[in-house]
Amino acid sequence: MLRRRVLGIGLAALLAVSVSAVASPASAAGSAMAAGTIPQPVLDAAEALAGKQAAAVTPTFSRTPSTRVAAAAENVITCTARAQYPHASTGGNGIPGSIDGKADSWCDAVIPYIGAQVELYQYVPGSGFFLVSVGSLNSGPGNKTYTGVAFTICQGVPNYYVTRGIHTYTAPGGYYPPSLRLDTQSPIVQVSC
Repeated sequence: MLRRRVLGIGLAALLAVSVSAVASPASAAGSAMAAGTIPQPVLDAAEALAGKQAAAVTPTFSRTPSTRVAAAAENVITCTARAQYPHASTGGNGIPGSIDGKADSWCDAVIPYIGAQVELYQYVPGSGFFLVSVGSLNSGPGNKTYTGVAFTICQGVPNYYVTRGIHTYTAPGGYYPPSLRLDTQSPIVQVSC
């Protein structure tokens, strides 16, 4: 069972979108709706996919097991999670003729484990967003950026896509909480190839 007092962020925040990584789907949807570019059913489907999660603080590990005792800056490790906008691949580290979704995970100090996995969702009119691709897990130790990549075939017709990132971190010995998992979601993007 997760300890609610761990850094004062609780279960809801551990599963929520990282503020430093990505705007919340609701705020992205709101700005897109104001611009009049994304139909309301697509916005509703993206919000349902996000599960109406609230934005969370940037995930941190601390030598102090509670926020009641302030930790010195040198005793805090800050991690970041980001789901990138889905986009048509140009080759490079993607597959030409595909749509790519990427998720990045990294920390500002060396930790034993950082993991990044990604899911790519496509909007189906009248049904919502459906999972079309799951990328392989990219993980390891250190403080470098690990990027998960998911691909789907580009259909030549504009469609709406969302990238969801699954980010996992394991703290070094003596840091709290022992591990964290965060889910991020990109804003809705219409992609055509």
